[in-house]
Amino acid sequence: MNRRQGGLGLIEILVAVLVFAVGLLGLVGAQVSAKRNGLEAQQRSTATALARDLLERMRSNPRQLQAYLLDNAAPADAAPITSPTCARSSAAGAGAHRCTPAELAAHDLGEWLQLLAGAAAVATVDGVERPVAGLLEPRACVAVASGRVSVAIAWRGLQPLTGSAESSCGAGGGWYGPADELRRVLVMRSWIGWSATGAGG
Repeated sequence: MNRRQGGLGLIEILVAVLVFAVGLLGLVGAQVSAKRNGLEAQQRSTATALARDLLERMRSNPRQLQAYLLDNAAPADAAPITSPTCARSSAAGAGAHRCTPAELAAHDLGEWLQLLAGAAAVATVDGVERPVAGLLEPRACVAVASGRVSVAIAWRGLQPLTGSAESSCGAGGGWYGPADELRRVLVMRSWIGWSATGAGG
């Protein structure tokens, strides 16, 4: 009788361990999924902020909208961020001149492309500064037609999804998988008017 009760106790322990292990695996899987979803949401929020940032830069320089055109541009395509040789405001210091619209557009684009990869937030690792924010393998496309501006930003997602038909930005280049299954894209549109006084609308 005692032997029988001991055997039943061992089986119960094994079942309890199995149930615990299955539950633990489920919990770990849920945490991994939550972390992945959190990163996806963070990337989309970052892309939204970056698209708004570029639209505002363009709105402040409406006479140079065509200078902001981009076609699958990556951060590596940007010139290094340097202080412009001109002043952005009318209060130019001695030896400096006020930025022309073309100079401002060139500086804006260089700076913004670096922001795509997180140039504004860096950490030093092994003596080398590396970005700690930004988008994963970003590409940017900007189109302008009669004051209608479209800013599209593509980046690499973590899980395969069907591609977005809203924009072809980043598509077909092999950057996001053979069938662009990892491509994520955000498109923001606006209208930027321009008058003879240079004021944006």
